[in-house]
Amino acid sequence: MQVAGAIRNRLPAICIDVTSGNGPYSGTTSRSLLEISLRYPVSEVSHPSLVYLKCGFQESIMETESHSTFLLEFHTEKNKFSSPDELIAPIKELLEKDIGEVKEVYRRCSDESVNVILDCDMKSIVTLQLKSSGLVLMNIDIDGQHSSTFNQELAKKFETDVKGKLAAVASKSICPIKRGGPLDRFRYLTSSDERLLEYDVDHVVADVRSPFQHIQILHTINFGNLLVLDDLQNLAESDLVYTETLIQRGKIDYTGKNILILGAGDGALLWELLKEGPNMVTMVEIDETVMKLCSQHLRSACGSALDSTTGPHHQIIVGDCLTELDKLKSQSVLFDFVFSDLTDIPLSIKPQNKEWQFLLDVMEKSLSVLKPDGQFLTHGSGVSSVQSLADFESHLNNLEPPVEFKRCQAFVPSFMEDWVFYQVSKTPNNK
Repeated sequence: MQVAGAIRNRLPAICIDVTSGNGPYSGTTSRSLLEISLRYPVSEVSHPSLVYLKCGFQESIMETESHSTFLLEFHTEKNKFSSPDELIAPIKELLEKDIGEVKEVYRRCSDESVNVILDCDMKSIVTLQLKSSGLVLMNIDIDGQHSSTFNQELAKKFETDVKGKLAAVASKSICPIKRGGPLDRFRYLTSSDERLLEYDVDHVVADVRSPFQHIQILHTINFGNLLVLDDLQNLAESDLVYTETLIQRGKIDYTGKNILILGAGDGALLWELLKEGPNMVTMVEIDETVMKLCSQHLRSACGSALDSTTGPHHQIIVGDCLTELDKLKSQSVLFDFVFSDLTDIPLSIKPQNKEWQFLLDVMEKSLSVLKPDGQFLTHGSGVSSVQSLADFESHLNNLEPPVEFKRCQAFVPSFMEDWVFYQVSKTPNNK
């Protein structure tokens, strides 16, 4: 699929050919691949623009600028809540000075709080929450067309001025959250324990929904291309340390071994294991679209591992890992190592949580196809997800037949946090 010549001549940065390349994906134009939406910022224009392409045709052009939301808090004395206008009036005064004419459009009062909405010169909306505890929360939403009139530097000065006017004992302003711009909806992801992370995305390489999940490959300035599945960062070109820690490079000898990989559709785990001299690596991945996209756009991580579904020392099976594990068990096939590079450990500990049940099923079925002296290797979650990791280890301790495990951790650049990895073995009595 190639972009039409007229568009290609005007916008060379968006020329693509999703059918090029070697291997099993050469010349294919599957429905899922054709429905990839590629978004690139256009540098030739003086204002933020976005070209949206679908199946090679220019479908629409959005011209929007980022809206900025500044979040501030002030801690005042409790007794000031009894006279809310003594808090609101100086805030209005400073807003008029820094933004423009202020008009109060809404107020609701209760014994616990006073909520106020202010319209600032048709440029921004400010919401105030005055709490009986003395806490004052303020959100300043700046329209995209006026975002340059109130930036982070001015917000810090505004915070200082308000703190002084209110005689607050403490205050804090948070750098602005940006929304509505061409790339803003791709900018924010979360840590393993659901804290907000901001990425320096400068263009979107691919954005598609497969039958199984939402797949995005985002180009970031710091991490290179980043694979995101269902809004969770999976692997970036910067993240070799993730794969090397998962395989315990330099600590485990894979020479001549038979290995099973569950998931890892980005191809990086397969690529690194093939360098270790194994006899055969069998990889099971349910989402062929992930492999197609990564074989094109994550090649610094996966190399040529995904160019062919079979090779002298590897085979790729497109299918459900639980189904394939049942087949392997029925055929009495055993492996020296089983890698599970599937979903993260869930935050929820509810018994009915489907993700937990899936992980437990994967572990139990993987152990059933593992040789007595083999190892099951997997990743866990970020170190800050303390309870989730404890729950996972509790499950490991309660497995029947029993197992023993070790854990280690490494900082993964695109995750922006230390990540925990597990090496699980059958106990001596279970071998």
